[in-house]
Amino acid sequence: MRNSIIRISTVLLLSIPFLSCEADDPATPAPNVCDNAQIYSLSTTDPYTGLTDLNSNGADETLAWAATGTIVTGGLGVAINNSSTSTYNFDNENYHYYNYQSKEFININSNATFNNVSLTGDLINWKYNGITYISTLGKYYIIGVNVTGTPSPTGTIGLFEVLNINTGTIATTPTMTISGYSVSSGMEVLFLQLISVATDHNDMVYVISGNDIFSFDLTSGTSLFTTPLPGAIYEYYGLEYNDAIGKLNAIQYSYSGPSLFIIEIDPISLLASSTSVNLNNFIPTFVPDYYSTTLSCDEDTYFISTRSANIDTDFYTVDISFGASMIASAGITNSTITGNYYFGLESNGNN
Repeated sequence: MRNSIIRISTVLLLSIPFLSCEADDPATPAPNVCDNAQIYSLSTTDPYTGLTDLNSNGADETLAWAATGTIVTGGLGVAINNSSTSTYNFDNENYHYYNYQSKEFININSNATFNNVSLTGDLINWKYNGITYISTLGKYYIIGVNVTGTPSPTGTIGLFEVLNINTGTIATTPTMTISGYSVSSGMEVLFLQLISVATDHNDMVYVISGNDIFSFDLTSGTSLFTTPLPGAIYEYYGLEYNDAIGKLNAIQYSYSGPSLFIIEIDPISLLASSTSVNLNNFIPTFVPDYYSTTLSCDEDTYFISTRSANIDTDFYTVDISFGASMIASAGITNSTITGNYYFGLESNGNN
């Protein structure tokens, strides 16, 4: 296990500090967070074996990136795939990423400390991936799937509270489970590798994996599952809750064709309510094993990062301000960074 804490004085300081959007003068009212909208990420030059430094990065919403420091010297020593598993705590300005391969939380805190800590919980009976922070509750959660049949049936999907994200401690029993659904035997690992998690910031957690979507209602204790587009064979990625429209956004993808759509999902029925045209010609390099997404601070733009040639990163900025059905090629821009894989995108305005 690696466990490092690095003070901000030991890293590169930039004119736009990572994880800060507060006023300098305490007598001055804090600005609206979107007055200083930022996107955060991690990056590595070796996403396949994870043997080079893991770095943090910050950008404005034009994606003009600048490195802010080394988080894990020498890297995690494992692959950095299935990398859309981060969250942002906008209450305390903390960034968090969970790496499925190494079972570690990467934490970047507003007090300018960094750490990577191993998850501690019931690692015998459950495997975990996908974290989210719920602002109203002030709590973090992670998704688990039972792999032994003890104490729950094999394939049970559980929502576990993260008791202390800076020590990696999670509850040993789930807060809730998905009623009436279990992951097919032998598919538990793949389910977790495909996972994407979102929240409405109040009491709902949404999970998408493969062609199924799930919801946990922490107030009522009820759960739901379905497929967003019944009868169609797609996989879904990049789940984000969009407060501006009160719906979920996601990528609907098929290898055949291939085809790529950005859709809106009703948060109550979990069914697709609006779909773009096929955007594959405008987003041609999407790689489901190496991608991440986030929304802009105002939630009118959908950002995608994905590994392209070798270890380059393609970024796509998609204008969703008029709804998914109105997305057009003119509203999609792209840029590329060579020799570096950027992942775990998070906006400082949402999670």
